[in-house]
Amino acid sequence: MTTHETGPEQTQALENGALFERLVDTWRRLGRLVYDEGSVAAAGSLARAQGLRYMTRYLSAGSILAMELGDPDYPYFDRWADRSYSWGLNNPDTIYSFAAVRGDATYRISGDRGTSHHLDLQVHAPHFCAAPKYRIVAGVDWRQLKWEEDGSIEIILSPDRHAGNWVELQPGSGSLCLRQYFYDWERERPANLSIERVGASYPPPPESPAQIAAQAELLMTWMERGASFWDAMVRTCLKAPPNSSPFLDPGESEWGGLRGLSYGLGNYHCRPDEAVILEVTPPRCHYWSFQLATVYWESMDWWRRQTSINGHTAVLDPDGVFRAVIAHRDPGVPNWLDAGGHEVGLLNGRYLLSESLPEPSLRVVPFAELRRQLPETVRSVTPEERSASLRRRQRFAQKRDGL
Repeated sequence: MTTHETGPEQTQALENGALFERLVDTWRRLGRLVYDEGSVAAAGSLARAQGLRYMTRYLSAGSILAMELGDPDYPYFDRWADRSYSWGLNNPDTIYSFAAVRGDATYRISGDRGTSHHLDLQVHAPHFCAAPKYRIVAGVDWRQLKWEEDGSIEIILSPDRHAGNWVELQPGSGSLCLRQYFYDWERERPANLSIERVGASYPPPPESPAQIAAQAELLMTWMERGASFWDAMVRTCLKAPPNSSPFLDPGESEWGGLRGLSYGLGNYHCRPDEAVILEVTPPRCHYWSFQLATVYWESMDWWRRQTSINGHTAVLDPDGVFRAVIAHRDPGVPNWLDAGGHEVGLLNGRYLLSESLPEPSLRVVPFAELRRQLPETVRSVTPEERSASLRRRQRFAQKRDGL
């Protein structure tokens, strides 16, 4: 069991509530991202109104990461980004799972690999809540992993080499992230995996006040340092030319993102009477997608609205071009990216293991003239067809992500 020392001052802070007051004050300061004069959310905008919910979502995510998943001696997997607590530009096509580890221990991950389109595991040093002051020190994905015909798999994480599926743990390792990318929400099946520290005895020893205090400190670091970093990323996206999504080289995102993934980090500007036409010829790659996000670095309502489209669900025109329409009301075309009342938002693209990085072109047109601005080959979608497709979307999102 990892030991935690509690000094007299820390003990008193736990007893008299001073630590709680510090935590509340840290969360209160998070409001600067929403309500300060320099906030990225304009006064009177939908984003400003939704800022309070973002503050609770970010607190919820941090509470799970730091307070619930902070024990490397008895770790377990849980979601660290979900539809109920979106943050960090989470991908609607992805299930994100998280567990705490330490660099001098050995862990076994076992169970059913599932059938996700892409599965990746990465190790952070130190704990991810120290973001952005952490590194990805090890990782493996489905291309290096071996599993049985029935889907069963075992992965060992340890400082010493092991036969079979092995991930090296370096000194200072603090957490790991498991990503599952899904292309076909209807047919691909999530993994069913568990993690345990080899040699752990049960039941675990009682929690100590020092352990809980250390987790609270980690949560405050998450709210103070991490939130400021995501806000800086948002500002970078908003500084890009209006209605653009420049792509990063994969090497630029490997410090903290998915290995081999190129991120398009830009923005869109669309008034209620306008539409933004996005056009790009998708590259040869393992996976690609585009999504809309709020100015808080959180995905929009992706399970009830079509705010994201991937390479499986996209409808390409006969010339091989992906043409999508960003608009606040249904434009009656297959590739609608629903802005949902956000006149300014983030536009994010993803190319995974791609041979090239084509940058999409975007142009603003009056909504009333949209059809004249699109090729005749772009087919029409009726309101009834749209409603049916969105009903299927939310049903399979629930089925994929589980209860």
